[in-house]
Amino acid sequence: MNKTALQNALTVGLLIGSTSAMATGFVTIPAGGVAVPGGTSAYITCNLTGDFGSQDSIAPTFSPNGGTNNTCAVPSRTPPIAGYSQVANTVRNIRINNITIGTLTDRVWRSGTNCVYGARIHLDQIDYNPNQAGIQYFEVNDMQRAGFNNRGPISVAYYFGAVADEVLFRAGLTATAVVHQPLDPAQPLTSAAPISQNWVDFTTDLNSFDPDESTKPDSSWMFVKSTCTTAAPSTLTGAIRLRQMGQEGQPNLTITINGYAPAGANTNP
Repeated sequence: MNKTALQNALTVGLLIGSTSAMATGFVTIPAGGVAVPGGTSAYITCNLTGDFGSQDSIAPTFSPNGGTNNTCAVPSRTPPIAGYSQVANTVRNIRINNITIGTLTDRVWRSGTNCVYGARIHLDQIDYNPNQAGIQYFEVNDMQRAGFNNRGPISVAYYFGAVADEVLFRAGLTATAVVHQPLDPAQPLTSAAPISQNWVDFTTDLNSFDPDESTKPDSSWMFVKSTCTTAAPSTLTGAIRLRQMGQEGQPNLTITINGYAPAGANTNP
């Protein structure tokens, strides 16, 4: 969480230029990016409440009248889209310095030759570097998933299930994560985060312990929908990356985890 931000910081800078479709459920990420002031961004925006973690985010709600804060959100994960069946499920350890600091639950749902790849992160309150003075709790600012080149159109969604979850702020077709500070634009230009057809980046803000009392150790379920094959899901080495981007001055750090991906996928940029 970004403790250095003022709790009442204006979020106008986040909202200017956001051209994402205001729609619940899966939202397609344009392959050529999104037009924003000054150029093009690889990102669409989802739930911008909470100023990317400097304040408490507001959970999505659903109602016959439309609900609130629910762009990109789905009301269910079982399955995330009607007509899809779960075909794979694995819990993977998140490790730094040979220390397990949490888990990532990795699932796949399929309907014919379309698949949904889902992940949910849980962080334990564990020091990932006990040889360094103080306590270092890993913070996830971005989760990235590979394997989607030539598998478009790509759409994304998230499912918020509990008060300990953090929402999804934005998602983009890029292999580059960009640190977000208060009043930064919500959609970085492609000069900072170039478009990649192979990677999807989810921006969130997770930490197992935060002195500012805004601790969120769990992510929402984060989903990617793409074309696939009827073959059994395969595990791709290094398909998932968790990135600490130094929002509060921590060192930039990336954890690489195996993950499900479409058949024949790779982790090229």
